[in-house]
Amino acid sequence: MTDLIGRVIVWVSLLLTGRDPHVKPPGRPTPTALPPTRATPLPAHRSPYGLDDSDPLDGAATRSVRPYVIAHEQRQQRRELAMASLGQVA
Repeated sequence: MTDLIGRVIVWVSLLLTGRDPHVKPPGRPTPTALPPTRATPLPAHRSPYGLDDSDPLDGAATRSVRPYVIAHEQRQQRRELAMASLGQVA
């Protein structure tokens, strides 16, 4: 393991620059024309949620349910349907 740091530096430089130092890597093409500009201006900023002009949401008007509660109820319903299809009543 002689000169480990030197070998690592050479290896990394070969990865970054390429194998042949005399060959120039291809550059990015330069854009020939600018993209067209918009003829109509963009609309004024508006909230993506649509809450700018409306009243605030009423939290008491909606019922919030946790996803794990819904999953539990769905599992119970599936279990009851499976048992009913087998002729067993829970």
